[in-house]
Amino acid sequence: MKKNPRLLLAVHPLHGMAESFLICLGILAVVSVSEGNVAPSVYQTGLFFLCGAGGIWAVLRIRMPRAARLRQFLREAAIGAGLSLLLLAFLRPLGSLLKWDALWRLSNWDPGSIHFVLGSTGMGYLLARGLVRLWLYWDGLRRRRMLWSLTHAHLTVVAAFAFLSALIAFAISAGASEALWPQLTDPIGSFVSGLLVTFFPALMAIAALTAAILILLLPLLAAFSFFVARPTTKRLEALAVATAALRSGNYRARVPVLGEDEIAQLQSDFNAMAGKLETTLAELQTERDTTARALHIRRELVAGVSHELRTPVATLQAAVDSALDGWEFSPPEKIRERMSVMQSEIRRLSGLIDDLFTLSQADVGNLPMECAPLSSAALIHRVVETFAPLAWKTGRIEVAASLPEILPRVSADARRLQQVLLNLLRNAVTHTPPGGVVAILAGDEGETVRIEIRDTGEGIDPSDLPRIWERFYRGRNADSGGAGLGLALSKELIEAMGGSVAVESILGRGSCFTIRLPVVRPVSE
Repeated sequence: MKKNPRLLLAVHPLHGMAESFLICLGILAVVSVSEGNVAPSVYQTGLFFLCGAGGIWAVLRIRMPRAARLRQFLREAAIGAGLSLLLLAFLRPLGSLLKWDALWRLSNWDPGSIHFVLGSTGMGYLLARGLVRLWLYWDGLRRRRMLWSLTHAHLTVVAAFAFLSALIAFAISAGASEALWPQLTDPIGSFVSGLLVTFFPALMAIAALTAAILILLLPLLAAFSFFVARPTTKRLEALAVATAALRSGNYRARVPVLGEDEIAQLQSDFNAMAGKLETTLAELQTERDTTARALHIRRELVAGVSHELRTPVATLQAAVDSALDGWEFSPPEKIRERMSVMQSEIRRLSGLIDDLFTLSQADVGNLPMECAPLSSAALIHRVVETFAPLAWKTGRIEVAASLPEILPRVSADARRLQQVLLNLLRNAVTHTPPGGVVAILAGDEGETVRIEIRDTGEGIDPSDLPRIWERFYRGRNADSGGAGLGLALSKELIEAMGGSVAVESILGRGSCFTIRLPVVRPVSE
Protein backbone atom coordinates (compact mmCIF):
# COMPACT_ATOMS: atom_id res chain seq x y z
CA MET A 1 0.00 0.00 0.00
CA LYS A 2 1.44 3.35 -1.05
CA LYS A 3 2.05 5.84 1.72
CA ASN A 4 0.16 9.16 1.50
CA PRO A 5 2.50 12.07 0.73
CA ARG A 6 3.04 14.67 3.43
CA LEU A 7 1.78 18.22 2.92
CA LEU A 8 3.76 20.23 5.46
CA LEU A 9 7.55 20.63 5.49
CA ALA A 10 7.90 17.96 2.83
CA VAL A 11 9.32 19.38 -0.44
CA HIS A 12 12.70 20.44 -1.77
CA PRO A 13 13.46 24.20 -1.48
CA LEU A 14 13.36 24.70 -5.25
CA HIS A 15 10.03 22.87 -5.41
CA GLY A 16 8.59 25.03 -2.60
CA MET A 17 9.87 28.26 -4.15
CA ALA A 18 8.29 27.27 -7.48
CA GLU A 19 4.93 26.65 -5.78
CA SER A 20 5.15 30.02 -3.99
CA PHE A 21 5.95 31.72 -7.31
CA LEU A 22 2.89 30.17 -8.96
CA ILE A 23 0.65 31.24 -6.02
CA CYS A 24 1.91 34.83 -6.30
CA LEU A 25 1.36 34.72 -10.07
CA GLY A 26 -2.20 33.49 -9.52
CA ILE A 27 -2.88 36.35 -7.09
CA LEU A 28 -1.60 38.83 -9.72
CA ALA A 29 -3.94 37.29 -12.28
CA VAL A 30 -7.03 37.41 -10.03
CA VAL A 31 -6.37 41.02 -8.98
CA SER A 32 -5.65 42.16 -12.55
CA VAL A 33 -8.91 40.61 -13.82
CA SER A 34 -10.82 42.80 -11.35
CA GLU A 35 -9.07 46.01 -12.55
CA GLY A 36 -11.51 48.91 -12.68
CA ASN A 37 -13.98 47.20 -10.34
CA VAL A 38 -12.15 47.68 -7.03
CA ALA A 39 -10.94 50.66 -5.05
CA PRO A 40 -7.22 51.70 -5.17
CA SER A 41 -6.80 50.73 -1.51
CA VAL A 42 -7.37 47.11 -2.54
CA TYR A 43 -4.14 47.12 -4.56
CA GLN A 44 -2.15 48.54 -1.67
CA THR A 45 -3.38 45.77 0.63
CA GLY A 46 -3.02 43.21 -2.14
CA LEU A 47 0.74 43.68 -2.38
CA PHE A 48 1.12 42.74 1.30
CA PHE A 49 -1.25 39.80 0.81
CA LEU A 50 0.77 38.57 -2.18
CA CYS A 51 4.06 38.66 -0.27
CA GLY A 52 2.48 37.09 2.84
CA ALA A 53 0.71 34.31 0.95
CA GLY A 54 3.81 33.38 -1.08
CA GLY A 55 6.10 33.51 1.92
CA ILE A 56 3.82 31.53 4.26
CA TRP A 57 3.34 28.84 1.62
CA ALA A 58 7.11 28.45 1.32
CA VAL A 59 7.46 28.38 5.11
CA LEU A 60 4.94 25.56 5.45
CA ARG A 61 6.00 23.49 2.42
CA ILE A 62 9.81 23.48 2.33
CA ARG A 63 11.33 20.74 4.47
CA MET A 64 13.72 21.55 7.29
CA PRO A 65 17.44 21.14 6.50
CA ARG A 66 19.37 18.64 8.60
CA ALA A 67 22.82 19.98 9.33
CA ALA A 68 24.75 21.95 11.94
CA ARG A 69 23.01 25.05 13.31
CA LEU A 70 25.17 27.51 11.37
CA ARG A 71 24.69 25.63 8.10
CA GLN A 72 20.94 25.44 8.75
CA PHE A 73 20.80 29.21 9.24
CA LEU A 74 22.82 29.86 6.08
CA ARG A 75 20.59 27.54 4.04
CA GLU A 76 17.40 29.20 5.37
CA ALA A 77 18.86 32.65 4.68
CA ALA A 78 19.72 31.54 1.14
CA ILE A 79 16.15 30.31 0.58
CA GLY A 80 14.79 33.62 1.92
CA ALA A 81 17.09 35.59 -0.36
CA GLY A 82 16.01 33.35 -3.25
CA LEU A 83 12.34 34.12 -2.56
CA SER A 84 13.01 37.87 -2.54
CA LEU A 85 15.04 37.60 -5.75
CA LEU A 86 12.31 35.49 -7.36
CA LEU A 87 9.67 38.14 -6.67
CA LEU A 88 11.86 41.08 -7.67
CA ALA A 89 13.64 39.66 -10.70
CA PHE A 90 11.02 37.33 -12.14
CA LEU A 91 7.51 37.95 -10.76
CA ARG A 92 7.40 41.71 -11.41
CA PRO A 93 8.79 41.57 -14.98
CA LEU A 94 6.56 38.59 -15.84
CA GLY A 95 3.53 40.35 -14.40
CA SER A 96 4.27 43.46 -16.46
CA LEU A 97 4.79 41.30 -19.56
CA LEU A 98 1.42 39.53 -19.03
CA LYS A 99 -0.31 42.82 -18.19
CA TRP A 100 -0.95 41.56 -14.64
CA ASP A 101 0.72 44.57 -13.02
CA ALA A 102 -2.31 46.26 -11.46
CA LEU A 103 -0.96 45.72 -7.93
CA TRP A 104 2.01 48.08 -8.39
CA ARG A 105 0.61 50.15 -11.26
CA LEU A 106 -2.59 51.21 -9.47
CA SER A 107 -1.41 51.17 -5.85
CA ASN A 108 -0.02 54.73 -6.01
CA TRP A 109 3.23 53.45 -4.47
CA ASP A 110 6.63 54.54 -5.70
CA PRO A 111 8.95 51.85 -7.18
CA GLY A 112 11.26 51.94 -4.15
CA SER A 113 8.44 51.06 -1.75
CA ILE A 114 7.27 48.28 -4.03
CA HIS A 115 10.80 46.85 -4.22
CA PHE A 116 11.12 47.07 -0.45
CA VAL A 117 7.87 45.17 0.15
CA LEU A 118 8.74 42.45 -2.36
CA GLY A 119 12.29 42.19 -1.06
CA SER A 120 11.09 41.87 2.55
CA THR A 121 9.50 38.52 1.73
CA GLY A 122 12.81 36.73 2.35
CA MET A 123 13.24 38.32 5.79
CA GLY A 124 9.67 37.40 6.70
CA TYR A 125 10.35 33.84 5.56
CA LEU A 126 13.45 33.63 7.77
CA LEU A 127 11.59 34.92 10.86
CA ALA A 128 8.62 32.62 10.25
CA ARG A 129 10.90 29.60 9.86
CA GLY A 130 12.46 30.49 13.21
CA LEU A 131 9.00 30.39 14.77
CA VAL A 132 8.34 27.04 13.08
CA ARG A 133 11.58 25.67 14.54
CA LEU A 134 10.57 26.95 17.95
CA TRP A 135 7.21 25.21 17.60
CA LEU A 136 8.83 21.95 16.51
CA TYR A 137 11.17 22.08 19.50
CA TRP A 138 8.25 22.70 21.83
CA ASP A 139 6.24 19.93 20.15
CA GLY A 140 9.11 17.52 20.74
CA LEU A 141 9.27 18.52 24.41
CA ARG A 142 5.58 17.99 24.98
CA ARG A 143 5.69 14.61 23.28
CA ARG A 144 8.57 13.38 25.43
CA ARG A 145 7.59 14.83 28.80
CA MET A 146 4.24 14.68 30.52
CA LEU A 147 5.00 17.95 32.31
CA TRP A 148 5.27 19.89 29.06
CA SER A 149 2.31 18.02 27.58
CA LEU A 150 0.05 19.19 30.41
CA THR A 151 1.48 22.70 30.18
CA HIS A 152 0.83 22.63 26.43
CA ALA A 153 -2.78 21.62 27.00
CA HIS A 154 -3.29 24.50 29.40
CA LEU A 155 -1.66 26.97 27.03
CA THR A 156 -3.75 25.70 24.11
CA VAL A 157 -6.88 26.56 26.06
CA VAL A 158 -5.46 30.00 26.79
CA ALA A 159 -4.54 30.58 23.13
CA ALA A 160 -8.03 29.50 21.99
CA PHE A 161 -9.58 31.84 24.55
CA ALA A 162 -7.35 34.69 23.36
CA PHE A 163 -8.28 34.07 19.72
CA LEU A 164 -12.01 34.01 20.48
CA SER A 165 -11.68 37.15 22.57
CA ALA A 166 -9.88 38.94 19.75
CA LEU A 167 -12.48 37.75 17.24
CA ILE A 168 -15.35 39.02 19.41
CA ALA A 169 -13.56 42.31 20.03
CA PHE A 170 -13.00 42.83 16.32
CA ALA A 171 -16.59 41.93 15.46
CA ILE A 172 -17.90 44.43 18.01
CA SER A 173 -15.56 47.18 16.86
CA ALA A 174 -16.25 46.58 13.14
CA GLY A 175 -19.62 48.29 13.37
CA ALA A 176 -21.10 48.84 9.96
CA SER A 177 -20.37 45.82 7.85
CA GLU A 178 -21.54 47.58 4.67
CA ALA A 179 -18.58 49.93 4.79
CA LEU A 180 -16.23 46.96 4.93
CA TRP A 181 -17.86 45.00 2.14
CA PRO A 182 -18.27 47.30 -0.93
CA GLN A 183 -21.45 46.58 -2.88
CA LEU A 184 -20.11 45.88 -6.37
CA THR A 185 -21.88 44.19 -9.24
CA ASP A 186 -18.79 42.37 -10.46
CA PRO A 187 -18.51 39.08 -8.52
CA ILE A 188 -14.73 38.85 -8.96
CA GLY A 189 -14.31 42.43 -7.85
CA SER A 190 -16.55 41.81 -4.83
CA PHE A 191 -14.53 38.73 -3.90
CA VAL A 192 -11.17 40.49 -4.25
CA SER A 193 -12.40 43.55 -2.34
CA GLY A 194 -13.88 41.43 0.42
CA LEU A 195 -10.74 39.32 0.65
CA LEU A 196 -8.18 42.14 0.61
CA VAL A 197 -10.11 44.92 2.28
CA THR A 198 -12.05 42.94 4.88
CA PHE A 199 -10.86 39.39 5.46
CA PHE A 200 -7.12 39.94 5.25
CA PRO A 201 -7.09 43.09 7.47
CA ALA A 202 -9.54 41.41 9.86
CA LEU A 203 -7.29 38.37 10.07
CA MET A 204 -4.30 40.58 10.75
CA ALA A 205 -6.22 42.49 13.40
CA ILE A 206 -7.37 39.30 15.12
CA ALA A 207 -3.84 37.93 15.01
CA ALA A 208 -2.49 41.17 16.51
CA LEU A 209 -5.08 41.14 19.30
CA THR A 210 -4.42 37.45 19.98
CA ALA A 211 -0.69 38.08 20.14
CA ALA A 212 -1.21 41.02 22.51
CA ILE A 213 -3.36 38.93 24.86
CA LEU A 214 -0.90 36.07 24.76
CA ILE A 215 2.05 38.36 25.45
CA LEU A 216 0.26 39.69 28.51
CA LEU A 217 -1.08 36.41 29.89
CA LEU A 218 1.09 33.65 28.49
CA PRO A 219 4.15 33.95 30.78
CA LEU A 220 2.03 34.04 33.93
CA LEU A 221 -0.22 31.21 32.80
CA ALA A 222 2.72 29.15 31.57
CA ALA A 223 4.38 29.41 34.97
CA PHE A 224 1.09 28.62 36.68
CA SER A 225 0.52 25.58 34.45
CA PHE A 226 4.08 24.41 35.05
CA PHE A 227 3.83 24.50 38.82
CA VAL A 228 0.32 23.04 38.86
CA ALA A 229 1.33 20.13 36.65
CA ARG A 230 4.71 19.55 38.32
CA PRO A 231 3.50 17.48 41.33
CA THR A 232 1.55 15.15 39.05
CA THR A 233 4.34 14.74 36.52
CA LYS A 234 6.92 14.13 39.26
CA ARG A 235 4.91 11.15 40.45
CA LEU A 236 4.59 9.87 36.88
CA GLU A 237 8.33 10.38 36.28
CA ALA A 238 9.14 8.41 39.43
CA LEU A 239 6.86 5.65 38.18
CA ALA A 240 8.58 5.72 34.76
CA VAL A 241 12.03 5.49 36.40
CA ALA A 242 10.90 2.55 38.54
CA THR A 243 9.40 0.84 35.49
CA ALA A 244 12.67 1.25 33.58
CA ALA A 245 14.59 -0.16 36.55
CA LEU A 246 12.20 -3.11 36.72
CA ARG A 247 12.62 -3.71 33.01
CA SER A 248 16.42 -3.68 33.35
CA GLY A 249 16.28 -6.40 36.02
CA ASN A 250 16.04 -4.49 39.32
CA TYR A 251 13.03 -6.31 40.74
CA ARG A 252 13.32 -4.48 44.06
CA ALA A 253 12.33 -1.16 42.45
CA ARG A 254 9.41 0.51 44.24
CA VAL A 255 7.74 3.93 44.18
CA PRO A 256 6.32 5.90 47.10
CA VAL A 257 2.53 6.02 47.05
CA LEU A 258 1.45 9.67 47.28
CA GLY A 259 -2.15 10.82 47.38
CA GLU A 260 -5.38 8.93 46.83
CA ASP A 261 -6.07 9.58 43.15
CA GLU A 262 -5.68 7.37 40.08
CA ILE A 263 -1.91 7.86 40.00
CA ALA A 264 -1.65 6.75 43.61
CA GLN A 265 -3.66 3.65 42.71
CA LEU A 266 -1.29 3.06 39.79
CA GLN A 267 1.72 3.42 42.10
CA SER A 268 0.21 0.98 44.56
CA ASP A 269 -0.58 -1.51 41.79
CA PHE A 270 2.97 -1.16 40.44
CA ASN A 271 4.46 -1.92 43.85
CA ALA A 272 2.19 -4.93 44.27
CA MET A 273 3.03 -6.17 40.78
CA ALA A 274 6.77 -5.65 41.34
CA GLY A 275 6.61 -7.47 44.67
CA LYS A 276 4.73 -10.40 43.18
CA LEU A 277 7.12 -10.50 40.23
CA GLU A 278 10.12 -10.47 42.56
CA THR A 279 8.67 -13.30 44.62
CA THR A 280 7.77 -15.34 41.55
CA LEU A 281 11.21 -14.89 40.00
CA ALA A 282 12.89 -15.79 43.28
CA GLU A 283 10.82 -18.95 43.46
CA LEU A 284 11.65 -19.75 39.84
CA GLN A 285 15.32 -19.11 40.54
CA THR A 286 15.21 -21.42 43.54
CA GLU A 287 13.39 -24.04 41.52
CA ARG A 288 15.90 -23.70 38.71
CA ASP A 289 18.83 -24.03 41.11
CA THR A 290 17.22 -27.06 42.72
CA THR A 291 16.61 -28.65 39.33
CA ALA A 292 20.13 -27.88 38.18
CA ARG A 293 21.54 -29.32 41.40
CA ALA A 294 19.40 -32.44 41.05
CA LEU A 295 20.56 -32.92 37.46
CA HIS A 296 24.17 -32.40 38.52
CA ILE A 297 23.78 -34.92 41.34
CA ARG A 298 22.08 -37.36 38.97
CA ARG A 299 24.93 -37.08 36.46
CA GLU A 300 27.49 -37.57 39.22
CA LEU A 301 25.48 -40.49 40.55
CA VAL A 302 25.37 -42.23 37.19
CA ALA A 303 29.08 -41.65 36.61
CA GLY A 304 29.97 -42.78 40.13
CA VAL A 305 27.75 -45.86 40.04
CA SER A 306 29.17 -46.97 36.69
CA HIS A 307 32.67 -46.56 38.08
CA GLU A 308 32.06 -48.21 41.43
CA LEU A 309 30.15 -51.19 40.05
CA ARG A 310 32.86 -51.95 37.52
CA THR A 311 35.39 -53.27 40.08
CA PRO A 312 33.22 -55.74 42.06
CA VAL A 313 31.51 -56.96 38.90
CA ALA A 314 34.89 -57.54 37.24
CA THR A 315 36.14 -59.35 40.36
CA LEU A 316 33.03 -61.53 40.44
CA GLN A 317 33.37 -62.27 36.75
CA ALA A 318 37.01 -63.27 37.14
CA ALA A 319 36.26 -65.45 40.17
CA VAL A 320 33.35 -67.17 38.43
CA ASP A 321 35.36 -67.74 35.24
CA SER A 322 38.28 -69.13 37.22
CA ALA A 323 36.02 -71.43 39.24
CA LEU A 324 34.25 -72.72 36.15
CA ASP A 325 37.46 -73.27 34.21
CA GLY A 326 39.10 -75.37 36.92
CA TRP A 327 36.05 -76.80 38.61
CA GLU A 328 36.85 -80.50 37.95
CA PHE A 329 40.52 -80.28 38.90
CA SER A 330 40.49 -77.64 41.68
CA PRO A 331 40.68 -78.83 45.28
CA PRO A 332 37.84 -77.95 47.63
CA GLU A 333 40.04 -75.43 49.46
CA LYS A 334 40.63 -73.49 46.24
CA ILE A 335 36.93 -73.52 45.36
CA ARG A 336 36.08 -72.39 48.91
CA GLU A 337 38.53 -69.49 48.58
CA ARG A 338 37.00 -68.35 45.29
CA MET A 339 33.48 -68.63 46.71
CA SER A 340 34.62 -66.53 49.65
CA VAL A 341 35.86 -63.85 47.24
CA MET A 342 32.53 -63.89 45.41
CA GLN A 343 30.62 -63.68 48.69
CA SER A 344 32.70 -60.67 49.75
CA GLU A 345 32.12 -58.87 46.46
CA ILE A 346 28.41 -59.66 46.55
CA ARG A 347 28.18 -58.14 50.03
CA ARG A 348 30.07 -55.12 48.78
CA LEU A 349 27.69 -54.77 45.83
CA SER A 350 24.69 -55.20 48.10
CA GLY A 351 25.91 -52.50 50.45
CA LEU A 352 26.65 -50.16 47.57
CA ILE A 353 23.21 -50.71 46.09
CA ASP A 354 21.55 -50.11 49.47
CA ASP A 355 23.48 -46.86 49.93
CA LEU A 356 22.61 -45.66 46.41
CA PHE A 357 18.96 -46.53 46.93
CA THR A 358 18.89 -44.59 50.20
CA LEU A 359 20.53 -41.54 48.60
CA SER A 360 18.16 -41.62 45.63
CA GLN A 361 15.21 -41.63 48.05
CA ALA A 362 16.71 -38.66 49.87
CA ASP A 363 17.06 -36.77 46.56
CA VAL A 364 13.35 -36.99 45.84
CA GLY A 365 12.33 -36.34 49.44
CA ASN A 366 10.97 -39.83 49.88
CA LEU A 367 13.45 -41.19 52.42
CA PRO A 368 11.54 -43.41 54.88
CA MET A 369 12.20 -42.14 58.39
CA GLU A 370 10.50 -43.25 61.59
CA CYS A 371 11.70 -40.76 64.16
CA ALA A 372 10.70 -41.46 67.75
CA PRO A 373 12.10 -40.70 71.21
CA LEU A 374 14.93 -43.12 71.95
CA SER A 375 17.80 -43.52 74.38
CA SER A 376 20.93 -42.48 72.53
CA ALA A 377 23.12 -43.90 75.32
CA ALA A 378 21.63 -47.39 74.97
CA LEU A 379 21.99 -47.29 71.21
CA ILE A 380 25.63 -46.16 71.42
CA HIS A 381 26.50 -48.94 73.90
CA ARG A 382 24.84 -51.51 71.67
CA VAL A 383 26.75 -50.32 68.59
CA VAL A 384 30.09 -50.29 70.45
CA GLU A 385 29.51 -53.79 71.87
CA THR A 386 28.79 -55.05 68.36
CA PHE A 387 31.62 -53.28 66.56
CA ALA A 388 34.47 -53.28 69.13
CA PRO A 389 35.38 -57.01 68.85
CA LEU A 390 35.56 -56.80 65.06
CA ALA A 391 37.76 -53.69 65.18
CA TRP A 392 40.18 -55.36 67.63
CA LYS A 393 40.27 -58.58 65.66
CA THR A 394 40.92 -57.03 62.25
CA GLY A 395 43.15 -54.07 63.16
CA ARG A 396 44.05 -54.23 66.86
CA ILE A 397 42.15 -50.98 67.39
CA GLU A 398 40.30 -50.29 70.62
CA VAL A 399 36.75 -48.93 70.33
CA ALA A 400 35.24 -47.53 73.54
CA ALA A 401 32.37 -45.34 74.69
CA SER A 402 32.51 -42.64 77.37
CA LEU A 403 29.02 -41.41 78.20
CA PRO A 404 27.52 -39.40 81.07
CA GLU A 405 25.29 -41.15 83.58
CA ILE A 406 22.22 -39.28 82.39
CA LEU A 407 21.70 -38.51 78.72
CA PRO A 408 18.32 -37.21 77.51
CA ARG A 409 16.32 -39.01 74.90
CA VAL A 410 16.60 -37.81 71.29
CA SER A 411 14.23 -37.77 68.34
CA ALA A 412 15.71 -40.16 65.78
CA ASP A 413 15.20 -43.25 63.69
CA ALA A 414 16.97 -46.01 65.62
CA ARG A 415 17.86 -48.07 62.56
CA ARG A 416 19.16 -45.06 60.60
CA LEU A 417 21.12 -43.67 63.57
CA GLN A 418 22.74 -47.07 64.10
CA GLN A 419 23.65 -47.12 60.39
CA VAL A 420 25.29 -43.67 60.69
CA LEU A 421 27.26 -44.62 63.82
CA LEU A 422 28.52 -47.81 62.18
CA ASN A 423 29.53 -45.86 59.06
CA LEU A 424 31.50 -43.33 61.10
CA LEU A 425 33.08 -46.00 63.29
CA ARG A 426 34.07 -48.04 60.26
CA ASN A 427 35.54 -44.92 58.66
CA ALA A 428 37.49 -44.08 61.85
CA VAL A 429 38.87 -47.62 62.22
CA THR A 430 39.91 -47.69 58.57
CA HIS A 431 42.07 -44.58 59.00
CA THR A 432 43.51 -45.45 62.42
CA PRO A 433 46.75 -47.51 62.59
CA PRO A 434 47.03 -50.63 64.81
CA GLY A 435 47.22 -49.76 68.50
CA GLY A 436 45.07 -46.69 68.05
CA VAL A 437 41.87 -45.75 69.83
CA VAL A 438 38.41 -44.82 68.55
CA ALA A 439 36.14 -43.29 71.19
CA ILE A 440 32.49 -42.29 71.24
CA LEU A 441 31.64 -39.45 73.59
CA ALA A 442 28.29 -37.77 74.23
CA GLY A 443 26.96 -34.77 76.11
CA ASP A 444 23.78 -32.82 76.84
CA GLU A 445 23.74 -29.34 75.24
CA GLY A 446 20.23 -28.39 76.28
CA GLU A 447 18.29 -28.46 73.02
CA THR A 448 20.52 -31.11 71.44
CA VAL A 449 22.60 -34.14 72.35
CA ARG A 450 26.16 -34.08 71.05
CA ILE A 451 27.72 -37.38 69.92
CA GLU A 452 31.43 -37.36 69.03
CA ILE A 453 33.39 -40.10 67.25
CA ARG A 454 37.10 -39.41 67.86
CA ASP A 455 40.05 -41.36 66.52
CA THR A 456 43.84 -41.20 66.76
CA GLY A 457 44.35 -41.86 63.08
CA GLU A 458 46.09 -40.07 60.23
CA GLY A 459 43.60 -37.20 60.02
CA ILE A 460 42.15 -35.52 56.95
CA ASP A 461 44.06 -33.21 54.65
CA PRO A 462 42.74 -29.62 55.05
CA SER A 463 42.13 -29.38 51.31
CA ASP A 464 39.79 -32.39 51.50
CA LEU A 465 37.67 -31.16 54.43
CA PRO A 466 35.21 -29.00 52.38
CA ARG A 467 34.42 -31.94 50.05
CA ILE A 468 34.30 -35.02 52.26
CA TRP A 469 30.48 -34.89 52.33
CA GLU A 470 30.22 -35.09 48.53
CA ARG A 471 29.12 -38.33 46.96
CA PHE A 472 31.88 -40.52 45.51
CA TYR A 473 34.53 -38.10 46.71
CA ARG A 474 37.61 -39.78 48.13
CA GLY A 475 40.43 -37.70 49.51
CA ARG A 476 44.14 -38.29 49.51
CA ASN A 477 43.98 -40.62 52.52
CA ALA A 478 40.91 -42.56 51.38
CA ASP A 479 41.09 -46.34 51.28
CA SER A 480 40.86 -47.96 47.86
CA GLY A 481 37.94 -50.18 48.82
CA GLY A 482 35.44 -47.46 49.72
CA ALA A 483 32.95 -45.99 47.27
CA GLY A 484 32.91 -42.52 48.79
CA LEU A 485 29.26 -42.78 49.83
CA GLY A 486 29.48 -43.40 53.59
CA LEU A 487 29.94 -39.82 54.74
CA ALA A 488 27.47 -38.43 52.18
CA LEU A 489 24.88 -40.96 53.32
CA SER A 490 25.53 -40.22 57.01
CA LYS A 491 24.99 -36.49 56.44
CA GLU A 492 21.75 -37.08 54.50
CA LEU A 493 20.37 -39.36 57.22
CA ILE A 494 21.26 -37.09 60.17
CA GLU A 495 19.80 -34.02 58.47
CA ALA A 496 16.65 -35.98 57.60
CA MET A 497 16.26 -36.63 61.35
CA GLY A 498 16.51 -32.90 62.07
CA GLY A 499 20.09 -32.99 63.26
CA SER A 500 23.49 -31.91 61.97
CA VAL A 501 26.93 -33.40 61.48
CA ALA A 502 30.34 -31.70 61.33
CA VAL A 503 34.00 -32.66 61.32
CA GLU A 504 37.25 -31.37 62.75
CA SER A 505 40.61 -32.90 61.90
CA ILE A 506 44.32 -32.37 62.44
CA LEU A 507 46.57 -34.06 59.92
CA GLY A 508 48.63 -36.74 61.63
CA ARG A 509 46.72 -36.54 64.93
CA GLY A 510 43.22 -37.71 64.15
CA SER A 511 39.65 -36.60 63.42
CA CYS A 512 36.46 -35.86 65.31
CA PHE A 513 33.02 -36.26 63.74
CA THR A 514 30.27 -34.52 65.75
CA ILE A 515 26.57 -35.40 65.50
CA ARG A 516 23.88 -33.22 67.07
CA LEU A 517 20.33 -34.53 67.47
CA PRO A 518 17.26 -32.74 68.85
CA VAL A 519 16.33 -33.57 72.44
CA VAL A 520 12.91 -34.89 73.41
CA ARG A 521 12.12 -33.95 77.01
CA PRO A 522 9.06 -34.87 79.05
CA VAL A 523 6.30 -32.25 79.22
CA SER A 524 6.84 -31.85 82.97
CA GLU A 525 10.36 -30.56 82.33
